[in-house]
Amino acid sequence: MTLGTRLALSLAGPLVLVMLLFGYIDQRTSRALLHDELAREGRAMARMVQIAMEDALRDRQIEDVRALVDKVTGYERVLGLRIFDNQGTVIYQPPDLAAYPFASAGALKTALERGTPSENHSRLGDQLVLTFIVPLRDPKGQILGALQLLQLESYIEEDARASRNSIATLTALMILVTTGIMFLVTRWSVERPVADLARSFREVGSGDLRARVPVRRGNEFGLLAQEFNGMCERLEESQRSLLNAQEERRHMEARLRHAERLAAIGRLAAGLAHEIGTPLNVIGGRAERLLRSLRDDEPATRSLRIICAQMERIARIVRGMLDFARMREPRLAKTDVAPILGKVLEFLGQRFEEVRVRVVASFRDGTGVVLADADQIHQVFLNLCTNALDAMPGGGTLRVSAARVEKHHPEGNGEVLPFVAVTFEDTGAGIPLENLDRVFDPFFTTKDVGRGTGLGLSISYGIVREHGGFFDVESEPGHGTRLTVYLPGTAEARDTAPPRIAS
Repeated sequence: MTLGTRLALSLAGPLVLVMLLFGYIDQRTSRALLHDELAREGRAMARMVQIAMEDALRDRQIEDVRALVDKVTGYERVLGLRIFDNQGTVIYQPPDLAAYPFASAGALKTALERGTPSENHSRLGDQLVLTFIVPLRDPKGQILGALQLLQLESYIEEDARASRNSIATLTALMILVTTGIMFLVTRWSVERPVADLARSFREVGSGDLRARVPVRRGNEFGLLAQEFNGMCERLEESQRSLLNAQEERRHMEARLRHAERLAAIGRLAAGLAHEIGTPLNVIGGRAERLLRSLRDDEPATRSLRIICAQMERIARIVRGMLDFARMREPRLAKTDVAPILGKVLEFLGQRFEEVRVRVVASFRDGTGVVLADADQIHQVFLNLCTNALDAMPGGGTLRVSAARVEKHHPEGNGEVLPFVAVTFEDTGAGIPLENLDRVFDPFFTTKDVGRGTGLGLSISYGIVREHGGFFDVESEPGHGTRLTVYLPGTAEARDTAPPRIAS
């Protein structure tokens, strides 16, 4: 059963009771008024007939008396008239009254003996009548007889019946009108908002938190719709936060696995370096000894030089593996990254000129004050600049900048912290998208054979992570690479010094 139907039925019951009470009170009031009106009319008619009868009897005009009786009997509310002599005998009555015997002997006796008129209610057959008995006197005041006037009360019942029918019709009409109004009102003011809410609840239940309820009015349903929309917005925000937290957790787990993999590779590298180092030194020493014992023009000399060069390359790889595996604890001190960047760019200045790479450096002295090991940070910046050089063999532009920023640490608790961001942006070939997640893996490199070991970025990653920082890599094949190092900043960093621009 719909809400509109329940409201209509709940209103129909009290409405019927009110109308019944109203009809009962109205009927009783109308009946009392009609009885009073009928009594006044009966008394007036009895008095008028009494006077006419006394005049006719005084003049002994019996026919006039009969004519008057017949005439009054024909009146719509009068059942009939009876004329009695002074002994109480009926002198004349209409033929219609013959079927109803006289039954008011006491009232007739009082009227004949005392001359007192009377009126009472009685029933003749199935008809209610109001009976009036009045004495008839001569001019001297002597009682000549009496007359009985029988007035019908049935029309009062007919009027009451008509009133009941009118009230019933009015009640039914009011119920129909009320039901129609309630249906329309509940249809537009209740059922539509409830349907909107139900639809939105279904959508939210199916997982669509973007569902919203239209706010059509400023009433309670509008307030409910606003609260529901607010709840959906909060749920949607919570869902986004949960998804972000899950994504952050996934990245953290990936970084943890990466760190564990690096640690395992470091242990492996340390073992391999130790095992390879000793026989490598023996082989290298014997090759150099043979090379010194031969003349330059002998055919074996060229082969021994090649062997020595490759042994030196293997030695460099082993030293890199040892550096990666035996990374020392950083000696932290307040360090400004600007002088370190200046030294690195100055050290590689000749190589920049040889490969026609233009350097655009923008950083402020004092801006990048961090708590770091200057030597290790120098190694990180040197590795990143070297990688940028190798990515632009045909020339290009390297932009180096440092600035203070506030950022969330990827492995932190979401708190915004101050960092010094050092950015290296080249215009080289870029890194394919499928290789972005592997650039910090040991021995992974996109350089040509013989131009790199793939340990530079791995060592740099370990150093920056030991300092509490992190990397951010952006690259697009054919448009270069942007690599940013984030190092935790200190309170001494300030932006008052003018920027240093070098190119």
